[in-house]
Amino acid sequence: MKKVVTVMLSLLLGGSVVLSFAGCHVGVAEGIDKNDPYTWFEANKEVLPTREQCREITVGMRLNEVIEKLGKPQRDVGSGVSLFQFDVADGSAFIVRFETDVASDPSLPTYDRLIVDLLMFDAAVPDLYFPQQTVLSNLYPWMEELEEGDIVKVRYEQAFIGVAPYDNFRNISYSADQTDIANAYRLFSAPLHAISQSEGQIDGGGYVRYDFTTAEETYSVTFSNNTVLIGERYYRFDGELFEFADPEVNCRAFITYTDDDPYEVYTYAEESEKIGDYQGLGEFEFRVYDGLLENTPCYVLKSAGGVDLLILSADKFLIKGETVIYQITGEKDFSFLF
Repeated sequence: MKKVVTVMLSLLLGGSVVLSFAGCHVGVAEGIDKNDPYTWFEANKEVLPTREQCREITVGMRLNEVIEKLGKPQRDVGSGVSLFQFDVADGSAFIVRFETDVASDPSLPTYDRLIVDLLMFDAAVPDLYFPQQTVLSNLYPWMEELEEGDIVKVRYEQAFIGVAPYDNFRNISYSADQTDIANAYRLFSAPLHAISQSEGQIDGGGYVRYDFTTAEETYSVTFSNNTVLIGERYYRFDGELFEFADPEVNCRAFITYTDDDPYEVYTYAEESEKIGDYQGLGEFEFRVYDGLLENTPCYVLKSAGGVDLLILSADKFLIKGETVIYQITGEKDFSFLF
């Protein structure tokens, strides 16, 4: 019988001895090809484990069990040994050393023979493993696969951060123009350089988001105060952000700071009646309507932020207290009320 006895080290938090004996684990973690070590790692993983989750890993666990709990490691930092590093959400690094279970069936793939032998935390992920100078496509795996010819439409969104919700707008443009698509695609090869967290964590300011739509899917990248955040690492964008030269639609949307953007709808009458509760106020996209006011309000939309809308029709509304008429340009409108 194989017996594994080793020590669990925590460089920052003090040591503790953990003894564990693991049997053979059944099943394979998602996205793993046992015979392809390239699939065992995910260098640009965005959802990182917490330190508490890392502490659930014990000596004697197999690699597959570790990946099922923490996701894939970011890199192999060993030299002649299997020393895998997991980036942690608090900015530290969790390092796991594996021994080879030589007592198990030698016909098993190496993946199944790796058993946790040593655990330790490090103060921070060394800069050695993050490029100081890079290009955007190196940080987003989907950019390396997306061809310019696959993009059928691009979307641009710009707004300010930290302003009062509902009272302010996001500025949005759509374009299928080949020049706009080509310019947006050139962002993939634009240069970036690593900066400290204090430089990257700026209150307020603004952001620009680009969406790239293909026949099957939409991909997005956001530049907040001219930086991008990958895991716990900030990169300053050294390229040029731009608006579309030939957009097919220019519109606006409300700035909201909640995930559900709740609102209520009432009839427009002296004794109004509540129609119902709804979500997604920030999903409405609209532009200024140049035509005449054709009808009177039918409903009143009351937002959680205190801004009320007077609904004129399925695609037109006023902001209460203002005289500008807006027309819906996006797929989401007020047809569910009519």
